[in-house]
Amino acid sequence: MLVIAALLSLLFAGIAFIVTKANAPYMLAGYNSMSDQERQKVDLHSYLKFFKRFHLFLAFSLVSGVYLLSLKNNNWASVFLTIYPLVAYLYFIIKGASFQGNSIQQKAVTYLVGIIMVVVIALILVTGLTDYQSSELTTQNQTLKIKGTYGLVLQRSEIIHQRVVKEIPPITYKENGFASGDYAKGRFKTRNGQTIWLFVNKQSSPFLWIKSTKGDIYYNNDELSTETLSRHVEQWLKKQ
Repeated sequence: MLVIAALLSLLFAGIAFIVTKANAPYMLAGYNSMSDQERQKVDLHSYLKFFKRFHLFLAFSLVSGVYLLSLKNNNWASVFLTIYPLVAYLYFIIKGASFQGNSIQQKAVTYLVGIIMVVVIALILVTGLTDYQSSELTTQNQTLKIKGTYGLVLQRSEIIHQRVVKEIPPITYKENGFASGDYAKGRFKTRNGQTIWLFVNKQSSPFLWIKSTKGDIYYNNDELSTETLSRHVEQWLKKQ
């Protein structure tokens, strides 16, 4: 995560120096589509100073914030890494509009983009309330369900065996899932090319390993003993 933050910070720092007064008519979004008359109303010099300061500050504060939060909690650091640049750009868009004159059309576009970004930020925060916590595992009659994002339903006949293990296999990448902070949910590809299901807090060992016809599944829960959960699943499997 800190590597991703560092790469994004380098990107933002690079953007700070990309746009200049000479290439603004070609590279500066919004400004490059204005007519000559509209460009005369823009305080380009002040805007470019603001543009540079904003991106340099964003670069420094992003990597610093992720580093400091990761010392306390990886999940907070992950949420910060996702949300902070969006909130920062929301401010950038609103503040940047003040340099572009009193165009009603430009103000309307600014408000529209701002509303969209607020909605996106809200959706990410709401989703995070469930993604940054353990998925629920339940057994009912003939089915075992792992509820929540990227959940899974198994029939009793699809489960081959289960046991407690200390580690999950080394992961190469996610095929379809969520992986942020300490949590991983969904389908992932292992280093040896196997596709597995993860519903885990990666920092909380041990894990329940369920071998099934749908693939290997690894699960744990922050509030439940994995050993107790394994005994419960074993008893459920023995029922007729």
